[in-house]
Amino acid sequence: MKKEYVFSWAENTEGKMVHVDSVSRGLRCECTCPNCHEKLLARHGDEREHGFAHHSDTRGAHLEICYMVILYKLAEQIIQTKKRIHAPSYYGIYKEKDIEFVDVKIDSRFEREDKQPDVIATTHDNKQYLIEFVFNYKVQHKQDIDYHNLTCLEVDLSNQTLETLEQFLLSSNTDRRWINNEVYFNGIELIYRSRGKSVKVASETDCQQCNLRYSCCAVKEISISSTPILIENNGQKYRLCKTELREQKEHRQSIQTEQIEIEDNTLKKTCFNCEYNLSWANKNGLANCGLQRPNIPKRPTPDYAIYCPMFKRKR
Repeated sequence: MKKEYVFSWAENTEGKMVHVDSVSRGLRCECTCPNCHEKLLARHGDEREHGFAHHSDTRGAHLEICYMVILYKLAEQIIQTKKRIHAPSYYGIYKEKDIEFVDVKIDSRFEREDKQPDVIATTHDNKQYLIEFVFNYKVQHKQDIDYHNLTCLEVDLSNQTLETLEQFLLSSNTDRRWINNEVYFNGIELIYRSRGKSVKVASETDCQQCNLRYSCCAVKEISISSTPILIENNGQKYRLCKTELREQKEHRQSIQTEQIEIEDNTLKKTCFNCEYNLSWANKNGLANCGLQRPNIPKRPTPDYAIYCPMFKRKR
C-alpha cells in the first residue's frame, strides 16, 4: 500500500467507482469516500496533487483504511465490468490462464457479518467461481466462509495501488492462490491420463500408511527441492501417486519377500549354510567355522547355527 494516499478513484451518487478525470472539479464531482462516507473534492490542475481529497478539515477518517476500501471496491468493479480475471497455475498441473465470465455478482461491502464472498462469477459453461480479495493475507470477513465443494480464488491486494490494480487483476499471476478448485481437482487423474501417465490422487493419510512412504514415487514439483506436490482441497491434503511405479515397486518387494520366505522354509539353519564356514564338512561330519572366536567352537556341530549370534546365511 502507498504511504502517500492519492485517491484517483471515488464513489459517485450511483454507487459506482469513478476516476477523477471523469468528473467535475471540486464538490461538483458529487463523490464520496466509500469508507467514511465524507464528501470528496475533485482536484484538477498542477498546483495541488491531482486526485480526490476529503472535504472536511476536521475529518476523523483513517486514510489508509479509506484507500483500502476504495481499492477493494474498484477491484470488484473491474471484475464485474471486464468479466474476466487472470488465474494462476494449479500446482503446475494446469497452466495459468484468463477465465472469462458471462455473469458477475459483487457484494460491495468491505466488512460484514455474513459469509457472502466478494465476487460470484459464472462462466459460459455454467461453472461458478468465488473470488475473495484480502489484504495482508487476512480476509475481511468476521466469519470464515465454508468453501467445501466450491471453487474459490483468493487474491491479495496488499501490494497494489489504484493505478496498478486493473493490470494486476487481468494480466498478472502473482499474489493469488486457489483455495479450492473442484473443476481442476476432479480432473487431475484424467489430465495425466491424456498425457499417457497413470496417476492416482491419494490422501496424505493414505500416503503415511503406504509401505513405500520413504521411497515415495509421487509426482514432484519442478523446483530445486523437487519435493512431492502437496494439494489442498476442501481442507484435506493430497499427493499424486504414480500408480505404475508404485505397482512395480510393490511387485518387486513382493517377489523379494516370497524368495526370503522360501529360503527360510526350505533351507535349514545350520553351520553348513553360514558364509563363515570354510569347508562343508570334515570326515567327522562337523562344520569348520572361519570366525575363530573364543565363544564359537572351531568345529561346531551342524546345528550350532540355530543359536549362533554370528550366523549369516550364504547367498
